[in-house]
Amino acid sequence: MPAESVCPGSHVCLFTMVLLIVCWILYYTLHSVLATQTVKDAVIGFWPAAGRFYRLAYNQLSVWLFLLIFRYQLGLPEHELLVPGPVLTAVGSGLMVVGLGLAVAALRGYDLAEFAGWAYVRRGPAAALTPLSVSGMNRWVRHPLYLGLLVGLLGFLLTGPTSTRLAFVGCTLLYLLIGTRLEERKLLRRFGLAYARYQRRVPMLLPAWPRAAE
Repeated sequence: MPAESVCPGSHVCLFTMVLLIVCWILYYTLHSVLATQTVKDAVIGFWPAAGRFYRLAYNQLSVWLFLLIFRYQLGLPEHELLVPGPVLTAVGSGLMVVGLGLAVAALRGYDLAEFAGWAYVRRGPAAALTPLSVSGMNRWVRHPLYLGLLVGLLGFLLTGPTSTRLAFVGCTLLYLLIGTRLEERKLLRRFGLAYARYQRRVPMLLPAWPRAAE
């Protein structure tokens, strides 16, 4: 791991860390607000043609804002919370590989065109008329992509336990836990009783043997 960056002063270090945390909190808050049906309906009401492009624009904005804040984070002075030895590095690297594998396996169960937003550009609201997927990774947990991200983020922190990584991972984990609950509400509205039954059979994040269908 590279040597610890030198911070010009304790007050400056504290300010940059607080600013970093505020940036991530604002990013994830905006990410969640823009994903709500209320905001989407308001945008479509103001500009009806935007409906086809909303998901695509939402994803593009999310990616570029994420990269902007992460680039800012990489330029900040870092304080090592502990020196990662070979065991911790190996464990962290292993978790990152497992997390990536889980995320890739989860994405295989998605309609990637819908996920990215291109399906809405081509087909409009009809792109959302997809059945509830309960196969593949979704057979074991309701949010396999979030599970992969959680595992990968833990590994990312363990391979380089610094103050900036802790701020990023902490804010992201908090968002994922809150975002999962918000996503559950949206899925219940979208799929109704079918999703309620799915909730009773399959755990949210931690894998378990699925219970028999009712």
